[in-house]
Amino acid sequence: MFGKNFIFFGLLILTIISGCLLIFVRYSSQSILLNNFDVFKNPNLITILLYGLTVAFIIINILSRAEYRKGGLVFLIICSVTGLVSLLIALSIEDKENKLIVSSIFVLSNLYILISLILLSLSNSKKLHFFSSLWLMLLITGIFIAATFYNVYYFKDDSLSYSSGNKKADAGIILGAAVWGGNRPSPILRERINKGYEIYQKKFVPRLVLTGGGAPNEMTEGEVAKNELLKYDVDINNLIVEDKSNSTFEQILFVRDKLYNRNKWGKIILVSDNYHLFRSAEICKFNNMKVDCISTDTPHTPEGAMSFCIKESFAVIFYWIFGIG
Repeated sequence: MFGKNFIFFGLLILTIISGCLLIFVRYSSQSILLNNFDVFKNPNLITILLYGLTVAFIIINILSRAEYRKGGLVFLIICSVTGLVSLLIALSIEDKENKLIVSSIFVLSNLYILISLILLSLSNSKKLHFFSSLWLMLLITGIFIAATFYNVYYFKDDSLSYSSGNKKADAGIILGAAVWGGNRPSPILRERINKGYEIYQKKFVPRLVLTGGGAPNEMTEGEVAKNELLKYDVDINNLIVEDKSNSTFEQILFVRDKLYNRNKWGKIILVSDNYHLFRSAEICKFNNMKVDCISTDTPHTPEGAMSFCIKESFAVIFYWIFGIG
């Protein structure tokens, strides 16, 4: 039977492959070259923390002279392979909800391995305690989700810094929202349009970018926003319409590739609901875009706010780990 060091070396190789693949997926999904890798960006910090600790505790256990229960070590190998396979499967899935479920297996498998390695290094028996690792994994996952929820719920926009009227940006980006009746803005989209018009009227920005595609046989979110702003007598030459995207992620990448980088913009203002802005800003920052955020005045019921923030919290975590919005 294989020795414990042989199993740990196998786990080390799988861990390195998994970490490198994850970083590759994150950067390729956003069309960013790996030579632009920045350690201090939140997604990269999370990856380095998770995999750095895993590698460190694998080495600690390799150096230990204690006798290990090899059945537990083989189970960790199985967890690692399961996580790696789930990541590969997730890459081939188009449906976002199913992708999220399968990707969660990858995340939880890697977190479980790290916790188990820590407990093994501290244990005298060197036996894997399945349920101890499981409950600790769930506790840490819950704390991480709660911390993310806190950041989403209590996100503060940058409206105060613009109150003097002296601060400017190159463009205001009105993030898309639903269209009603085929050609009318939903209340959420209308609030974003109104706030975009407000920052334009106050000359915080010289132009507005209107983003968002649409369903068949209805006007796109970008076109609906444009029509509403034309009613406010906004110069059509100061309106830029993006009408192909299906997500916040795609909208921001459009701005990055077609406008921000090409025109050498120095800063943009994102306009959206306050609970939506934390994730939107994170996507911009990872893509080397300097951004300020100004929230709409959209009212939310306590139940609606809670639901919105929970969804956004999972979306933020999904983005931090996989780089897909």
